[in-house]
Amino acid sequence: EGGGSSAARVEPPNRLPVLFFPPSFGGEGHSDLARMRVSGEGNDKPLKPEDELPIDINYTKFADWLSERQKIKPDWRSKLRLIQQKVQHAIQNLPDNPQLNAVKSGINVSEVNYHTCKKIRDVLTSDADTSQKNWLGQYKSQATSDWEKILKLYAKDNVHLAEASSVMTQNVQYEIPALRKVVQACVEQQQGLHRKEAEYKRVSLEYREKYDKECQKLGIKGHQVRSELLERSRELPSIYSSVVDAVRGGDLVEARKVYAAFVAFSAGGDF
Repeated sequence: EGGGSSAARVEPPNRLPVLFFPPSFGGEGHSDLARMRVSGEGNDKPLKPEDELPIDINYTKFADWLSERQKIKPDWRSKLRLIQQKVQHAIQNLPDNPQLNAVKSGINVSEVNYHTCKKIRDVLTSDADTSQKNWLGQYKSQATSDWEKILKLYAKDNVHLAEASSVMTQNVQYEIPALRKVVQACVEQQQGLHRKEAEYKRVSLEYREKYDKECQKLGIKGHQVRSELLERSRELPSIYSSVVDAVRGGDLVEARKVYAAFVAFSAGGDF
């Protein structure tokens, strides 16, 4: 073990996740850590090519790794709780700003971390009203000053690194597996809905065919059923007239005479 960096990678579940440390570990305010030798030597000598090689650290041991190298202190949790209390108070005093409102929307105070605080501070320092300073170089805006102090508390004793380690462990061990289960459940639900959709389409086509056949029987197209049926009713008088003419026709008279003769013969008398 040795060296360090601010980047991390998570391996697949069948292999324990590890941290990957490029030479730039430490970021702003941690140039001493960025220059530290992998072999554990001091930082007064120039780095060799082999000293630039990254190292792998099990993500569950990251906090211990930082503590052993005195990059964080054992009481970082109590300091983090103090910072979170200040964050809760600072959020309530944020000014009305469209960019800040976008950051604050749906925010959970218990989930605010260093990066969220830095984003809020950057918005405040980029606004003309909240970025003004006095002749001592201090921010005139109380909100900007509060968030600047919060970031300094994070940077002191590298509390932000300890918090990042805790968040990463929480995400890898619990949040990511839980999200995978949610995604799997959603995929299964989506597949089930696709099957139902296909079944509903098949049944819909069957009923459409039945509907078209019934419309054909009625002599209508089926687009406007009520108006089409009313239109068909106008044909009834001519149909009734043709029935009357058929009854009065010679063919039906002869048929009636034959039927009357049959009844009379069967009854043994005149009908």
